[in-house]
Amino acid sequence: LDEDKISAFFDAPSRIGDEDFLEKGSTQTQELLAGFADKINDGYEVSLRFVTNLAVADKERLQVLLDAKNRHYEETGQSISCELYGIAELMSRHEELQGAVSGGIADDVSLAFQDGKILELEAPFRTVVGVIKANELVNVYRRKGVGNTLFNLNIRLPLASRKVNPRIATTASSDEEGPYFFYYNNGVSAVCSSYTIEGTTVVAKRLQVINGAQTVSALVKALRSKPNAEVYVLFRLTETNESYGGKFTENIIRYNNTQNPVKVSDFFSNDPIQVWLRDNFTRLSGHGPIPTMYYIHKSGHKPKGATGKGIKIEHLAGIRHAFNHGPVPSYREPAQFFDRDLRYHEAFGIDGREADLWPDEELYKAGVALAVHERAQAISKNLKANEKTRESDEAKYLYRLARYVTGLVGVGLEAIRDETFNDYATLAASSKTFTQYVEPIMTSARNLLRLEWKARSTGKAGVQPEYNLARDDATWARLSAALREEVLSELVLKG
Repeated sequence: LDEDKISAFFDAPSRIGDEDFLEKGSTQTQELLAGFADKINDGYEVSLRFVTNLAVADKERLQVLLDAKNRHYEETGQSISCELYGIAELMSRHEELQGAVSGGIADDVSLAFQDGKILELEAPFRTVVGVIKANELVNVYRRKGVGNTLFNLNIRLPLASRKVNPRIATTASSDEEGPYFFYYNNGVSAVCSSYTIEGTTVVAKRLQVINGAQTVSALVKALRSKPNAEVYVLFRLTETNESYGGKFTENIIRYNNTQNPVKVSDFFSNDPIQVWLRDNFTRLSGHGPIPTMYYIHKSGHKPKGATGKGIKIEHLAGIRHAFNHGPVPSYREPAQFFDRDLRYHEAFGIDGREADLWPDEELYKAGVALAVHERAQAISKNLKANEKTRESDEAKYLYRLARYVTGLVGVGLEAIRDETFNDYATLAASSKTFTQYVEPIMTSARNLLRLEWKARSTGKAGVQPEYNLARDDATWARLSAALREEVLSELVLKG
């Protein structure tokens, strides 16, 4: 085995993200790797697996190398993991996957629950629920021959992610946050063919974790480097009376792992402004140039009898913020729209301040923003659909940059509002008025973007123009100033 070759393989992300490397590559290489470095910075995950049919387990230098590479990526905040598979590891992986079909952990597993923090349900299926130390689960995982076989039933039904949430590991290894882990985490669910209880000790046969694989994996990672006896986990164990798998067990796995996730934005759905928007969005729907639509202020909501397009809370936040404050945050840091200390009140308030309702002018201004965004996306679809333009630059980027166009049009409309349409209620009153004032500004915005795209796409290799353009404050300041100057000049010349 060539240690340098293995090291170079694990360094691949740094190499292929280097601009000099991309400049020397083929056109296809440049297209495939465009924006790679930016995607890594944005949290994309990469798994690097070096595979050989030689033995690696006894090569101490290789294990040291592997640990060093993983530590480097962890310390630099990159979601990149390195794995080294030799003949023994391949055999182990083969047995693990075979076990997913034929059976789980054969040996009994003993778990110590916390005294006074355990209860049992007898019917319809025996279930024990309680609090255990995280170390209990970590020790089971680390037992010889166990590891990921603890999650074999999840492999049978490919519903569980192997990705490890770094925030789970960070909390578990923190002296300050560790004691709060129990309150932050949903816990772990497992099944077994049978179990016995003696005091606070539970002994389970054929134990399998069916929900919480990510939690267990994160705890193993966190407590390996920094043991913490103050980390506790909510644990539920159900006796299925099935030797391995079976219909009831598979239903438990399916329903545990496919529940609708709670989005951060859902925590804001009962705010007064969200309830007000839910009830007043009908005033916008189908009004003049505004498309028929309804507001989705929380997951799964659809008003009775509603028609048209559903506008999700996240989409309204991004479009309205782009129109009022510029589009860069909506591309670079959209999570800030659902942080009350950051941009939530910019997205849903008035002049950046909290509001329980909007005056009519603000409501119709938001409607205009939505109509502009819808029109930009419609233009993109038309360009894509026509064989004469489907390969044009604008057909490639306009749909993704529709919010950027919306922001530019917002700048232009504000520049001419006092001397033309006066208020957004008037602009939204008729499609003819909307088209009269919006179309020229949108044309100018598209022309500016087309020129900017040309300048960027002929620059350094590997740069994804729209990916970087939309996130750059300096570019926005320059383009918005140019747009404002152009529309004011046109207004003056028309007299």
